[in-house]
Amino acid sequence: MNNILYKRNIITAAIIVVVLFVSVILSIYKFFNIDSKIYDNDIRMIVSRQKNEIEKGMYHEGSYPYIVFGLDGRVLYNGGAFDYKVGELLNTQEMIQTDKSFSINNKHEIKESFVLENEGKVNGFVVFLIPEKDILIESNFTRVINIFSPVFIGVLISAYILIARTLYFSRRILTPLKEISVSTKGIIAGNYDLEIIRTYEKEIGENEVGDLTYSFELMRDELKAKQIREEVLKKSQQELISCISHDLKTPISTIKAYSEGLRDGIARTPKAQENYVNIIIGKTDLLIDMISELLEYSNAELNQLDINIKEIYFYEYFIPVMKELEVYVKQKDIDFSYEVNTRDMLVCIDKRRITEVLYNLVENSIKYMKNGRGSIIIEAEMQNGKVLIKVKDNGIGISPDDMPYVFDKFYRAEKSRSSSIPGSGLGLSICKYIIEEHGGEIYCKSRHSNGCEFGFTLK
Repeated sequence: MNNILYKRNIITAAIIVVVLFVSVILSIYKFFNIDSKIYDNDIRMIVSRQKNEIEKGMYHEGSYPYIVFGLDGRVLYNGGAFDYKVGELLNTQEMIQTDKSFSINNKHEIKESFVLENEGKVNGFVVFLIPEKDILIESNFTRVINIFSPVFIGVLISAYILIARTLYFSRRILTPLKEISVSTKGIIAGNYDLEIIRTYEKEIGENEVGDLTYSFELMRDELKAKQIREEVLKKSQQELISCISHDLKTPISTIKAYSEGLRDGIARTPKAQENYVNIIIGKTDLLIDMISELLEYSNAELNQLDINIKEIYFYEYFIPVMKELEVYVKQKDIDFSYEVNTRDMLVCIDKRRITEVLYNLVENSIKYMKNGRGSIIIEAEMQNGKVLIKVKDNGIGISPDDMPYVFDKFYRAEKSRSSSIPGSGLGLSICKYIIEEHGGEIYCKSRHSNGCEFGFTLK
């Protein structure tokens, strides 16, 4: 679509030139070929009465001089038109025709000849001499209209084309440009919602201005998206500071309190002192875990989380990890089992990161386990050519109101903040990032107080 406007302007100009050229040619043609017809018609009208009287043999002076002669050229009557006497012979052919010599010698008169008939038989001729001014005065307007009518029509057609082109230019070029100008001022003022005419409308999409509006809209949409991302990032940073402050405050306060207790000698016996130290170590480990999660989340947000995908056999990876998890979970006095309902196949994964996902999901189940005997089941099966891994538990579950937010960062902190449930609330958000980087999907199914099921797919 390069130079579409230029090409259309050239075509428009060419059409106008052709129309005007043809109209001028037609007018010139009419000037040289229609004048005589106009004269003939006008003359016949003004001498018709005299001619009728002459045909009846009534010769007398009339409004215009004339001469009557027979078929043999003998003059029958001369009303002062020419220098011939009655009975004199003249050249019939010369008298009837109007040649250049007559026009030169009689510049202000027009000679017009008519056949005289009587009872259907030609019996002579009559030639009138009519002053040119009489004909021109009566036929001037008609002559102008007839001669210049092609030019008038050509001008009208050209004017119509120019008006149509102007309307086109205004609607499809000036209007989008004005809207671009308004939208630009809005962008400068920070308003990215002022749309211009959308270029998917065919009528404005087929020229350079259409390309411009399309590009401008892409830019505006991108700037708007960037603004939204910046606002989300700003809000995320504020949430991060708020949540980190809240989540770090509790273990730090605990460490401070127990450290002061040791300093002040509140724990007097070795057993009490050991208990204080174990609590301090536990809270320190919790802080380390939270800081590690924050670091991983930060790397994920910056797309810098290290993921090295390799092709391995699924059984070779999955079975050893399940055995590790079985030992880990049973130490928490929670039942654990796993099922593999798929054939061994090659999968493309980062073993360390997928193991991290499994541990995060299991830790999440442990955190929200009901009081009493809990259980965790991990199942692996084939679904649509992909490996689907499910982590099920019989914990407290998730309420319907909270379901849309389970993979949001700081979900735990915002939805069910409690000092009895450790963690930063970033684990599930990190899991989602890792699975999506593997080209898979992750989901959550739950009924409040009836357990929870997390699942994800691997290619």
